[in-house]
Amino acid sequence: LQALKRKPDLFLYSNLDVKAVFQCGVLSLKFPEAPTVKASCGFFTELLPRCGEIAPVGQVVHENGKVLLQAVLEGVGGQASRSLMDHFAEILFALNKHCFSYLSVW
Repeated sequence: LQALKRKPDLFLYSNLDVKAVFQCGVLSLKFPEAPTVKASCGFFTELLPRCGEIAPVGQVVHENGKVLLQAVLEGVGGQASRSLMDHFAEILFALNKHCFSYLSVW
């Protein structure tokens, strides 16, 4: 999360597997530890606004966003602690604001 905030062009490096980072974030949303889930939510809240400006991020979100949406909805649906709902809501808000055309298809 901190790397994304401080150096967003990190996702432009050809050596970085953006899809793997994205998938790790999605898996982290399902962890039982609240701090891990909170950090993962923060990661996606920072990542999603960059869909339009960083092509590799936009491509990965386009191809794998449905998995993210599913993980968020599972968390909201009861898999995650109630104390984390605001964090999941932030991801949904970011999806709605920055990826609306994809969101309606997913």
